[in-house]
Amino acid sequence: MKNITTIIPDEIVKMPIIKRFFDIAFSGMVFLFFLPILIIVLIIFKIEGLMITSSKGTLFYTEIRISQGQPFKFRKFRIFKQAVLNQVLKEQGFIHTKPLERDNKNLTLTGRLLKKFYLDELPQIFSILIGNMSFVGPRPWNIVNYQDEVAQGIFRKKIIKAGLTGLVQISKGQNGDHKNGILLDNMYIDYCKNHSGFKILLFDIKILLKSITVLLKGQGL
Repeated sequence: MKNITTIIPDEIVKMPIIKRFFDIAFSGMVFLFFLPILIIVLIIFKIEGLMITSSKGTLFYTEIRISQGQPFKFRKFRIFKQAVLNQVLKEQGFIHTKPLERDNKNLTLTGRLLKKFYLDELPQIFSILIGNMSFVGPRPWNIVNYQDEVAQGIFRKKIIKAGLTGLVQISKGQNGDHKNGILLDNMYIDYCKNHSGFKILLFDIKILLKSITVLLKGQGL
């Protein structure tokens, strides 16, 4: 794949219909497959909340994030202690979850297990089903970080629909700095701009299969 710069022109990338059909069909299959796990998570979550006061709180963590330049309600299973979220929100006005994930003291016991196997991301299946996200694409960012990048002329989060996974996630541990993340997202955008719908779908499936390998190793994404 050709080398590209870290800045891509500000123009919306239209996704092929076949990619959208795949998102709908596959998200439905994933939901049915993981339905028993979702029920088990709910039960364990409630039990932990009864036994450990600091773990009590809402089942879902919700915030506004950006997909193709548009805000939407982004939901995950809440893996953080509610008091931690409240404190960060009070001090900063918004929550950047990645720094919090690095310290297990911020996580509930259930949250640690969910995070290890990426299961906290399962509620995003509904965002894919209704069209706010795709299975593959740049990760959706909060409004503050999104605006910072756009101000720098970096439009990766503005011109293409956000994804559950992507080249950045499957390259975890391989020079995972911010600059490399921009390059990998732009590589995917460049691929979508220059290939047919069928080839894009095959590329997505390849990324999804690699993502499953990462998950089975318990590395998270």
